[in-house]
Amino acid sequence: MKKVCPSMSELQAFEAAARHASFTKAASELFVTQGAVSRQVANLETWLGTTLFLRLNNRLVLTDEGEFFLEQAQEALRILVESSRHVMSGKGQRQYVTISVPPTLTIRLLMRLLVDFYQAYPSIRLNFPPYEHLDDFRQNEEVDVSIQYGEGEWPGMVTSYMVGKEQAVICAPSYAQELELDSPHRLMKATLLQHFNVPQAWVQWFRENRLPIATAHIGPSFSQYEMIIQAARLGMGVGLVPRCLVSDELRNKTELVEPVPTHQLARQGYFLCVRKERSEDKAVRTVVEWMRGLDFGPFISPNPAWDE
Repeated sequence: MKKVCPSMSELQAFEAAARHASFTKAASELFVTQGAVSRQVANLETWLGTTLFLRLNNRLVLTDEGEFFLEQAQEALRILVESSRHVMSGKGQRQYVTISVPPTLTIRLLMRLLVDFYQAYPSIRLNFPPYEHLDDFRQNEEVDVSIQYGEGEWPGMVTSYMVGKEQAVICAPSYAQELELDSPHRLMKATLLQHFNVPQAWVQWFRENRLPIATAHIGPSFSQYEMIIQAARLGMGVGLVPRCLVSDELRNKTELVEPVPTHQLARQGYFLCVRKERSEDKAVRTVVEWMRGLDFGPFISPNPAWDE
C-alpha cells in the first residue's frame, strides 16, 4: 500500500530535532538513539522530496520548507494529543486535570484547601507532575493548569492573580535579637537569603525603603521558598518571602518573627495559568473556577504594618 503520510515516529523525531536543533537532544527526549532520530528525519526528507535541515557544524538549521513543515507538524501532533485525551476520557469530557504547582505553595497552603475540592468534585482527578518553572508553557504539552510565580505574562496562557505579592521579612527570634533588627536600615548588616528565580526581590525592597542597594543581592541563594524559610528558622539569615507561606509561624512567633513589618507589595506573585486551547474543557474549567474562588485572606495576615 502506497504511503500517504509520514509515520508518527517520523513526525515526533522531526519535531523534537527542530525544537532542540539537535539530533542528540531529540534522541534523549524520545528515549531512542541519535542514529534512530537521524534515520527517521532522513526517511521523512526522502518521502517529502526536500531537505528539512541544513547540517552546519554539528548544529541543525531549518530550511524554509522545514520551517513551514514544523508549524504544520506541531499543530498535527497537538490535535492528535487532544483527540486522544478526548476519547480516553469518555463521552468527550475528560475527568482529569494535570496541574503544576510550586512545592512550597502546595505543601504550605494549597494541600489543606484541596480537601474541599475533592469533596465537592469527587469525579475529577488532579495529577501533580514534578514542578517546572517555565517561561513558555508550550514546552510541556502535558500541563493543563499551572501556578507560576512571576509578573503574570506567559505566552499562550490565560492568567489571573491568586496570592503572594504580600511580603514578609522573616528570621529566627534569636537572630533578630542578636542583630537588633528593629528598623529597615539594620538589615544592611544582616545575611540576606536570596531566591534563584527572584534575584531582584531584596534589591527592590531595599530601593523602596530608600536603602543603598549595592549589597542587596549578596547572600546565599536557594531554589525554593521552603529552603529560605528553613534557613531563616535555623538562624542563617533574613528571608523575604510571600506572607501566605509563613502565616502560621508568624502567628505563633516561636520559630519565626517579622522584625521589620513591610507595607510594600512585591512585583511578582502566584498566578493561575491555563492553556488557552484547554480553557473551555469542562474539567479544566471546573478546577480553574474553583481556584479563582479561593479565599486567601486568612493566609496573608497578620501584618503589623497594617495596624500602624
